[in-house]
Amino acid sequence: MERIPYFDLLFDARRRGEPVARLFERYVHWGYWDDPSGSAFTTEDFQAAMDRLDAVVVDGAGLRDGQEVLDAGCGFGGTLASIDRGRSKMRLVGVNIDARQVEAARAAVRPRDGNALRFVEADACALPFPEGSFDRVLAVECIFHFPSRRKFLEEAWRVLRPGGRLALSDFVPVWPGGRGPGFLERRVAEVYGPVSGWPDGDYRAMAGAAGLKIVLDRDITGHTLPTYPFLIHQAPQLASATRILQWLSVLRLLRYRVLAFEKPEA
Repeated sequence: MERIPYFDLLFDARRRGEPVARLFERYVHWGYWDDPSGSAFTTEDFQAAMDRLDAVVVDGAGLRDGQEVLDAGCGFGGTLASIDRGRSKMRLVGVNIDARQVEAARAAVRPRDGNALRFVEADACALPFPEGSFDRVLAVECIFHFPSRRKFLEEAWRVLRPGGRLALSDFVPVWPGGRGPGFLERRVAEVYGPVSGWPDGDYRAMAGAAGLKIVLDRDITGHTLPTYPFLIHQAPQLASATRILQWLSVLRLLRYRVLAFEKPEA
């Protein structure tokens, strides 16, 4: 498993009881503001924004009661906890390659009566589930950490039932080939960990190769921009790399996209 330094920082903060740990109790991802100019830059405002971003991705999956749902890169279980609260007769599975995150999710999230929920330590690019196990697959702000985006799309196709959907969010570089200047990537990797490249082309090419059809492709970069100044102020350990990502996003060289894919009916 590739080391992801910001999770090391979060687990250290949890042990010390630092405020940044409370900020990321449920989710570890960016926020979404309908009106970015109206951000209050408070902890409560940011946590509500993380709820909204999570909902944007989950809405792309088109969930219904009674479905079986896989959350890849499940973090501390916040996405599945939200689904559990709002849906019934669900069979929910969270996957993460980091045993610490799986342990934290198991401790934090319990299903409501009528729903089933479990967390599994596993590689999202080599899922330990039979073909056609799930109605929906989610990957909220994590696919860039996987060894290969295309391999994950292929695994999602394999474990989805015909007519099933994959919904995800991702940071997508605009540079040709999907790679930015090496020194910037290295600076970001020091905090946020290594990011997989784009040897298999853009999402349209990867989806086609994996047998998936794109049904949603939404650029929400502008709605996420208040995340950057908030994190720079509230999480100084992340500030240097966060400033680089902020600069790239403001210059439109890095786009935050939400995509959904459908596995065609047999």
